[in-house]
Amino acid sequence: MKIQNKWKKLNIQISQELRDILHGYIMSDGYLKNNGILTVEQGQKQKLFVYWLYKKFEILRSEKKIRLRTRLDKRTNRKTYSYIFNTRALLKGFHNIWYKPVKRGDRVFFQKKLPKNISCFFSIPFITLWFAGDGTKMIGQKGAKFEVTSLTSEERQTLQQLFQQKYNISTKISRAGQSQKGTIQWTLSIPAPEYHKFRILITQMDLIPNLFPYKLCKKKNV
Repeated sequence: MKIQNKWKKLNIQISQELRDILHGYIMSDGYLKNNGILTVEQGQKQKLFVYWLYKKFEILRSEKKIRLRTRLDKRTNRKTYSYIFNTRALLKGFHNIWYKPVKRGDRVFFQKKLPKNISCFFSIPFITLWFAGDGTKMIGQKGAKFEVTSLTSEERQTLQQLFQQKYNISTKISRAGQSQKGTIQWTLSIPAPEYHKFRILITQMDLIPNLFPYKLCKKKNV
């Protein structure tokens, strides 16, 4: 399908799968500027994930290579490394879907929110990319969970309902302690009885089995 006039002028066509991969990455780790540029940045351990996205986003990015970014953590005096690349300024429509303007004093900031039309792209590619960024397996038991602290109570419930309605997967919204600053942490978890269905869902693409196998419970325990 074609999206936005700028896309039409450049003769860029985006598949439904690529659209949902974009949404899934924005849901988790993606930072999208209001000019439509998506920044992909991951730590050293996720180098292969960056290259996987670099290939998937080929029609959206320039020919600039992935670069290694070095930062100095002033608190620990240690250097951190990450791999990064940007798309071209083509995704302003996605920004409008995912961000809302918030005024603080004389300045306007953009805050990420769960889109009202999320049911339209709550697909296998979306869930897989979201899990790659915000998901993990449970420790000491069979199951998986997503980090959802940044979402509102209503947004968590929306996701819970979508899992049930679209995939017949029952999930639980649980408190998971609190941060050092006192913020209550929340997870959306897939309990043991539902895990087999969820595992089938997130292993239909090559991403999780090949790059994030440690996020999966072993098959003999599934």
